[in-house]
Amino acid sequence: MTGTNKLGLLLALIDIAPEHVQNNQPISRRTLAERYLDLHWEHGRPYRDRMLRQSSSKKKRSDNTVADDTTVMQNVHELRDLLKKRSRGDIQHQSFEVVNHKMRSTEQQEDWKKALDRSLARIEKDLWRNPVERLQILPGNPDPFLFSNDNSHIQFLPNVAHELTKYSGVLRPLIEFRFAQLVAKINGEHLNALDFDIHEHLFGRDRMMPPDSVRTGLTKLQRSKCILTGRQIPRKNRSLDHVIPWSRSRLSAIENFVITTSSVNSSKSDSLLGPDLIDRWLEYLDDNSEQIVELADANDWPTDVERVGSVALHIYETLDPAVGVWQGDDGVQPLGDEGKTRIIGALKQHLSRDA
Repeated sequence: MTGTNKLGLLLALIDIAPEHVQNNQPISRRTLAERYLDLHWEHGRPYRDRMLRQSSSKKKRSDNTVADDTTVMQNVHELRDLLKKRSRGDIQHQSFEVVNHKMRSTEQQEDWKKALDRSLARIEKDLWRNPVERLQILPGNPDPFLFSNDNSHIQFLPNVAHELTKYSGVLRPLIEFRFAQLVAKINGEHLNALDFDIHEHLFGRDRMMPPDSVRTGLTKLQRSKCILTGRQIPRKNRSLDHVIPWSRSRLSAIENFVITTSSVNSSKSDSLLGPDLIDRWLEYLDDNSEQIVELADANDWPTDVERVGSVALHIYETLDPAVGVWQGDDGVQPLGDEGKTRIIGALKQHLSRDA
């Protein structure tokens, strides 16, 4: 590989998969391009005062200039430059979902929308020219094994969305590690291919967290108590946690965050929640739904309780009952058939109320 396109497409497919477990609808070019851009957005920050390239080949453009990076990264940099020119450089390092949400609620929304549409059109064209067409070409010329495609959409082959969702907690870290290795190689021998800083720069989650104002608001909504343990949270020991782990799905909506303690966050780590804790989380969402939306709106942060609940449901539907889930003081224990049935029922009931 001379670039990261195929690895990026694999990560985008893992992101999309949970939403297609039950309803395997075709995925449009625009949807795939949006997820692909979202994935690469944070890669536009300088690493140790230099921009990291994601392609080792240089390509001549129609205007005789030379592109020295992937199409998606060229457009990431263009959009980031636009933010700076429009005096919105302060938000450029946040997740793309958050940036897009904020720009669409300002007086510059038309300017931003036109620029974004141009970028997505270029990304769509390049996706179909390279990774979509070439990802499944392997030695031995196997039949397509991930998706079918035509010029307007792709569609997961039977059971693929289920399996990608089921194994996302293993697949994503492996693909991210290979991605970071390749970026290190492309950017010169002086970069250590095993340097974890590169991986953290490309895929670390800290910068995806809501600002202090959202954390303060969530703390008040929770009455300074941990939703997961019911215990009081000391002022100096507050920690923000992804309920559905970032390694499972890149959900930035406010409903996927709770305030807990650093020890609880560390103990839970990247585990999914057990039945009792899912019940507590859903009860919290139901009891505070209006206040949560108001908090998100006041801080210009995305909210999407339906998508968060739907993704959670499909992730649990694919889980093997033997998989460990976090059970609070009991640590990580197998989910079990009864626990899986209980969680799926609770999530379906929650989604039906929201509908």
